[in-house]
Amino acid sequence: MDVNTLNIGGMDFNVVAVLVTVTIFAGVLGYFLARRKAHKESLLQPASPPKDYTVFLKGIQYILANDTDQAIEAFSKAVQINSETIETYVALGNLFRAKGEIDRAIRIRQSILLRERVDAETKLQALFDMAMDYKLGGLLQRAISTFEEVISRAPKRLDAYEELESLCEATHDWQRAYELQQEMRKLSNTNNQHIMAHLRTEQAKIEIEKGNLDSAQAHLKKALSLDSHCVHASLQLGELYWLKNKKKKALAIWKKLVHKNTKWAHLVLVRLQEKDGAADEETRVLDFLEHIEEENLDAVAQMSLARCFMQRNRKEQGLASLKRSLEMEPDLAEARQLLGEILLEDGDEAEAVSEYRELLSHLGPARKRYRCQQCGLETDKILWKCPGCHDWDTVQPRKRNG
Repeated sequence: MDVNTLNIGGMDFNVVAVLVTVTIFAGVLGYFLARRKAHKESLLQPASPPKDYTVFLKGIQYILANDTDQAIEAFSKAVQINSETIETYVALGNLFRAKGEIDRAIRIRQSILLRERVDAETKLQALFDMAMDYKLGGLLQRAISTFEEVISRAPKRLDAYEELESLCEATHDWQRAYELQQEMRKLSNTNNQHIMAHLRTEQAKIEIEKGNLDSAQAHLKKALSLDSHCVHASLQLGELYWLKNKKKKALAIWKKLVHKNTKWAHLVLVRLQEKDGAADEETRVLDFLEHIEEENLDAVAQMSLARCFMQRNRKEQGLASLKRSLEMEPDLAEARQLLGEILLEDGDEAEAVSEYRELLSHLGPARKRYRCQQCGLETDKILWKCPGCHDWDTVQPRKRNG
């Protein structure tokens, strides 16, 4: 069943249609009761439904039939007959947004906000809806300023904080996103410290780009005080110490990270592949690599370790790590290709050809390196926040047979 379809009593309904119908149901009921009250003294015989009410119900029928165009036409007629029914305007705005006609949806919200006899709660919802229209239309700064206005009017409206926070992340306003997470924690009484740690880490990256290394260090230490298990922050703090020429500290942080959880070892080792091998640090780095070699590394980490050893002229150790990698995952194409290249450099063409033949026998559909534990999204790049389900820390390295 399509993700946009809801099955009720054996019948399929469009999710947008259901949401719009629920939104306006209360308005329909209020509308009907108001009409009854107006005629309660002359109810000697049933009165025929007013024309705008009939058109209004017709619009609902079209929504349930997933016919957005006809629903819009019906509600537009209802508005022409009776311009006082705010519920009809709300329904129209939601239908225009669902159809992607953002400009028309925004104009509907603006017309509600300009009305004098509309209650404050309805106007607040129209403001929120307009912010959503801006967001879906790609007008992010307008969406941000509108959500800020919603929050200024309703300081405890959690959904406005959540929408605004996601926009601040999208625009890389990490500081504001962090402040909003603090407010959301107070309102919802949930533990979001792991998210706040990521936001501090992202802010640290910005400070590093600006050359503000001390400020970046403060952000990263705060991140780890919020969540001592934040891999993102530990990796970045090691990078920062390396930049500050405090390589002993960098390696100590990375060693601790690998020891705590070896599944992230490859991210540390990939970083070391990119570092130059200055003579004054060579012994320290080799000691680090030999220590990491003793950990229970997976195939990808063993391959990365092999590269690190090779770069530092430790060929025997590099080949040993590479062979361990292939013992764990014979179909790890990158490792088998690397082994073939090494054998060719050594002039062992026969063995190289054998390895390449083995590589061909294991070739198959490329398997992504990471997988979201929440929604199943697969990727070759580590993502601290899943773009599919929008959860933090759910993207993990795939298990050997996972």
